[in-house]
Amino acid sequence: MKAILFLSLISSAFAHTMKIYRGGPLEIITLGHPTLKMVADEVHHEDINTSKMQNFIDDMFKTMKNAGGVGLAAPQVNVSKRMFVMKPSFFQKPQAVINPTIDYNSAAGTKNSSEGCLSIPGKTFKVKRYKDINVTYFNRHGDYQAENLTGFKAIVFQHEFDHLNGILISDFFTEYIYDEELEIPQL
Repeated sequence: MKAILFLSLISSAFAHTMKIYRGGPLEIITLGHPTLKMVADEVHHEDINTSKMQNFIDDMFKTMKNAGGVGLAAPQVNVSKRMFVMKPSFFQKPQAVINPTIDYNSAAGTKNSSEGCLSIPGKTFKVKRYKDINVTYFNRHGDYQAENLTGFKAIVFQHEFDHLNGILISDFFTEYIYDEELEIPQL
C-alpha cells in the first residue's frame, strides 16, 4: 500500500510535465501563443451558473485529466478569463477556481519547486514559490471561498494564478532542469 501511495504522489507531482496528451474537448495552446501573455479578464459573477460556463468548466476538467495535468488555466485553452481548474492530488476533488486572489505569506518564506507546464510540454524548470498563501475565489457554483494553502496545493494554485496574469514559469525560473519526454504511469 505504501508503494502505491508513493507512486501516486510521484505521479501527481510530475504529471504536469507530461508531453503526450491523450486529447480532450479543448485544445491546449503552447508557448508563443499571444493569449498566454495576456492578463485575463474577470468572470462576471452572473455568468458562473450559466450552462455555457458550467460546460466550459466540465471541458476544462476533462482536458486537464486527459493531458495528465494537475491544473489548467482558461488562458491555456485560449480563453482569456480569470479561472482555472485543479486537482493537486489523488485524494482531493477537482475544483474550479474563479476570479482568485492571493495574499502571499512572505514570513513563511519560499521554496524551490520543480515545475512543468502543459503549455510548455516536455520542459521542467525550478522556480521559487511561497510556502504559505491565503487565497479567495468563487467555486463553480458561485460560492465565495477563502482558504490557507501550503504544500503542493499552494504550488499548483500559484502556478495557475500566474497564467491568469500572463506569466509562464519560463519567465522567472531559477534553473532550467531538463528537456525530455516523460512517460509517467497514471495510477
